[in-house]
Amino acid sequence: MTSLRLQAYRQLLLLDTLEDHSIQDYQSRWHEAQHTVKTLFQRLDTHGETLPLEEKAELLLTIFVLLQVGYRNEALFARAVETTYELLSQLIETADPLEAPNCRPLSVVRCPLSIINYKTHLLVHLYQETQDEELLPAIDHLMSTWQDDTMTEEDHYLMELFQLAETA
Repeated sequence: MTSLRLQAYRQLLLLDTLEDHSIQDYQSRWHEAQHTVKTLFQRLDTHGETLPLEEKAELLLTIFVLLQVGYRNEALFARAVETTYELLSQLIETADPLEAPNCRPLSVVRCPLSIINYKTHLLVHLYQETQDEELLPAIDHLMSTWQDDTMTEEDHYLMELFQLAETA
C-alpha cells in the first residue's frame, strides 16, 4: 500500500516529470485509481468488522490519496470522510480510559494505539476535505513531534500537501 500511495503523491505533486501528462494518460490514471478505491472500499465493506484498526487506517489513507488522482468523485470523497470519522470513533471506544481520559474523536493524539502516523495522515486528509478547524490542534501537535531525520518520504509529501491546504 505504501508504494501505491507514494506513487500517487508523486503524481499529485507533479514530481514524476518524465511521465506523459496528456489527457489520455491523466484519464487512464484516474480510472485506475477509481477502480482501486472501489476495490479497497469493497474490502472494508466485506471484512471491516474483522480487520485490525491499523489495517483499516492504512486502507482509508490509501483511499484518500488515490481519490486525489484525476477528477474528483464527490460521492467517494464523502464516503471516505464518513468512514474515517467512524474509524476515529472506534479508536476512542478501544482506548483505555485510564490511559486516555480525554480521548475524543478530534483529540486522538492521546489514544494509546500504535497507529500514530496513520492518524496524523488521516487527520490531514480530513482537514483538506472538510476544513474542520477542530482538527488543527491535533495535526499541529502530531506534526510537531516529527523530526526531519526520521520523517519518511510519505511524511514529507503529506507535509507539503498540508501546507498547500493551509494556504488555500
